[in-house]
Amino acid sequence: MNGTNGIEERLRNAFGAQAETIHPHPGARAENIRRIRRARSSRTMTIPAAAAAVAAAAITGPVALHGITDRGPSGASAGPGGLVDPSTIVRISTRLPGKAVFAAEALGTDGSVVGRSADGQVWRAGPRGGVPAGLGVRAQGGLATGPGFVTWIAPGGWELHCRTPGGASRAITPDDAARVIGPQGTTPDLPVLASGGFVVGSDVMDQPYAVRGCAAPGRMVESPGKGVPGRAVAFAYPTLFAVNTYYRVMREVDVRTQRIVREHPLPTGVRPPDRNEVTHLTRKPGITGNEKGSSGQEEGEALRVLKGKVEASETQERRAWQAAAGDGYFAWMTDGVLRVAARGDWKEKIIPLGTAAGAPRALTRARLTGGDRLIAITVPGARSTVYDTRTGTRTDYPGEVYAAGDRLLWRDGRDYRQAEVR
Repeated sequence: MNGTNGIEERLRNAFGAQAETIHPHPGARAENIRRIRRARSSRTMTIPAAAAAVAAAAITGPVALHGITDRGPSGASAGPGGLVDPSTIVRISTRLPGKAVFAAEALGTDGSVVGRSADGQVWRAGPRGGVPAGLGVRAQGGLATGPGFVTWIAPGGWELHCRTPGGASRAITPDDAARVIGPQGTTPDLPVLASGGFVVGSDVMDQPYAVRGCAAPGRMVESPGKGVPGRAVAFAYPTLFAVNTYYRVMREVDVRTQRIVREHPLPTGVRPPDRNEVTHLTRKPGITGNEKGSSGQEEGEALRVLKGKVEASETQERRAWQAAAGDGYFAWMTDGVLRVAARGDWKEKIIPLGTAAGAPRALTRARLTGGDRLIAITVPGARSTVYDTRTGTRTDYPGEVYAAGDRLLWRDGRDYRQAEVR
């Protein structure tokens, strides 16, 4: 046959990963003999042929049997904290053609994963895992993925590009057409969020927009009579969370109707900009703009100083805190802690992160993502954290972890693993 069906591809990925992770130790044979004897004496039954094959596999190598899960080097069969269904685990290779290395950056609610290699090339793996496929483009930011689409912002650009499959296959290839979405562009340092088949983001003036898939161009989210809704910080379809720090308000917006459904004060720990400093910088001292001797050049210079100051302040504020959301929660990270508010009564719960994540400085480089119930915090060079909003338990993990929808992605040795949450 010239091709393989989905089952064959999934089995090949699982068995390949299994073969890489089985390393029999010198006492494997004796250990398995002891296990067999214990099973016989306690259950007074004979060992089925399949169990005998597994016992032999520990000595001679892996065998392809139904039900064998893809275990990572750590030996955990259900991911960080045993939170995923082992039967759904797929492997995503970091080894790319030409000796390039794949680094994941975004997980989609459908289980797709998008990331880049060191040269900025964009690669995407579908829900079945395997080796990520190149898209033939480079990106500076704006990476997001979901059912049948992927987004990116080209180096030095401000337009958000979106690509969908062009043929009968669900795979996205370099030959598929790309279009620009987002009415007024965006910048690489602003988050692009995907949920429920929608893509949301913010333009350069912190005005949010919402697009269904790659439908061009999408539309701005408006709030008549209430000013700019604010920058998009989190999205759990159909609710977009937009924060306007100047007016000290966070709004929940239904992207289907574009209606504001709820308003909140700024999340605890999020600091608004200094209005006095902004007012003071609008003009040079002693220059009102109407006085004799004032010039447009002087005023322009003052406004350029203002623009630089405000942009620097906004960049610092964006890095100081991050947010994520699920159907039942809104979460944000600031001041070295994770705060989670139940969307029903908005009661906050504080989860300290300093001990697990290392120095507070490391948290400034952390990445916060959220799924239906799991919240993941990846901290470069330190232990990452997964928080379960249903059970209230926290799991620390020595590697990258990302959450989206009912999926979890984690780094396991040399490669990534992706699976459905239990």
